[in-house]
Amino acid sequence: MGNVYLAPCDSPNFDDTVKNAIDLSQLSDYPEPLTGEQEVRFWGARIGERNERNFEKMQNGDLVLFYQEGDYVGTARVDSKFRDEERWASTKFWRGGESYLIYTLTDFEEISVPRQKVNTIFGYTEGYYPQGLMRVSPGNVDKRLASIKLALKRIS
Repeated sequence: MGNVYLAPCDSPNFDDTVKNAIDLSQLSDYPEPLTGEQEVRFWGARIGERNERNFEKMQNGDLVLFYQEGDYVGTARVDSKFRDEERWASTKFWRGGESYLIYTLTDFEEISVPRQKVNTIFGYTEGYYPQGLMRVSPGNVDKRLASIKLALKRIS
């Protein structure tokens, strides 16, 4: 069993780098960790102690649920992660946002699941919403990640 992360997202940034894959062959420069990739989807977390801790725990195959304006709007699996010290993603794609803890993604799927339903699944209060990269407590994840992803897809 892996980890589940809840990540806030915003448009158009989310649309530009998660909903739509970036074709790296069309770019003249990109971070070294992306070398060898043809295309990539990625998201990032802002600077902050809690975000740093959660980013460090993130592993290949972990499930990320993306939250936006009252609903969870997508799921994906973590592929790799790196620190974007040069702020490539922030300046090229995210209009200067301070997110430099970058994680690449696979298996992205759009969903539309109300926050309250996800909160019920993980034992959060009705009004809870992620403020930064949040790792769901392993004690609140009682199903395989594939089962969680399938349940969310069916609800949506």
